[in-house]
Amino acid sequence: MDDDYTSFEDYLSNEVYLTHSSEVEDAISNKTRHELPLPDLTELVILYAFNTVIVAAGIVLNLVLVKGIVGAKASGALLFVLQIAFIDVLTLLTSNWELYYSIRRTWIFSYVHCTLYSGFESFTSVAIVYFIIGLNFHSISSYNLAVDLAKHALAIPEVESATESLTEENNYEVATDSISQKRSLTIDYRYKKRRISVRLPILLVWFIAASESLPLFLFADIETIARADRAEQPAIQYCTDLPNTVANHNIVSIMVIIIRIILPTVTLVITLAQTVVKFYRGKHFTQPDEIEENVAFSLKLSMFLSISYICFNSQRLYGSLLQEIVLQPSIVPKYPSFSSAVGISLAVLHFSASFIRPLVLIIMCKQKINNVEITFTCQKRSENNGISMQ
Repeated sequence: MDDDYTSFEDYLSNEVYLTHSSEVEDAISNKTRHELPLPDLTELVILYAFNTVIVAAGIVLNLVLVKGIVGAKASGALLFVLQIAFIDVLTLLTSNWELYYSIRRTWIFSYVHCTLYSGFESFTSVAIVYFIIGLNFHSISSYNLAVDLAKHALAIPEVESATESLTEENNYEVATDSISQKRSLTIDYRYKKRRISVRLPILLVWFIAASESLPLFLFADIETIARADRAEQPAIQYCTDLPNTVANHNIVSIMVIIIRIILPTVTLVITLAQTVVKFYRGKHFTQPDEIEENVAFSLKLSMFLSISYICFNSQRLYGSLLQEIVLQPSIVPKYPSFSSAVGISLAVLHFSASFIRPLVLIIMCKQKINNVEITFTCQKRSENNGISMQ
């Protein structure tokens, strides 16, 4: 023995202490390393660039867009744009959960964060596509109303003589007590409908998004799976929905496929095609003055938002969401059929839409050709002459 011990008991106690203390320290260090893995340089660069360029700038642009629409007291199509801006802000605020999930290929947060992430991810994904579809239907309806009014205005001179008798029937004689002279009041009911209401479609979309995300708020949790090939490595944690029965699980899967994949895809493609056709047909006639909304601008908004969703967000439905459902009962991470680098790139592409959308929409609103009166910057008044300076 290299060390000097006064007794045999001292030797045993010292050896046991050294052995146990070293094992405990190794276990603590391994556990700490597993629970709080240190990010490498590449991960830090990705997270910093993502949060600076996309998240921070995207939130600012969306808030500027919201400020402009609310300040202008806009209606019609711009109310759909307002809802989309709110959803984009919420999407960017919750984006870091998924980016960490895609980089680490395992869930590193608590189960509360897992529940919030799953619920809000479903809520924002459903809301954004259905608001775009609602905008498409609104633009198509506004175009049809404008065409009907334009045709009616052209037909009035031809039948003016024939409608004189009908006009006389719509006249009401108004008599007053102080004036004995009789006067006629003509009430024209032809232009009663001048705009398409958007309140009910907007409320319906909020209801659909909340209903679809409710099961994930209730059943989402962390599932831990041990590595089959590497027993010494820590177990993988997945954030997924865990219904209490197989029947509930199948019901949720069917709802997701129908509401989040099939129905929005078919409806978006059909309405986009109709929007493009009506936009090019609308160049052949002038919008009637009775229409309160800029129909051409509404069609432009519909086309841009639909195309941007197809380019940036549709890959998420088929590359990640559908694959997760098809590979069940196996639990897989986001973008299971792709490598980690491709999965991160697709996730960043998805969240980039929330940055590009408000940027392009602000530019479209500022173009003079669109005739949209929205101010996105604060106005200051001069102390001397009170002239506003933008």
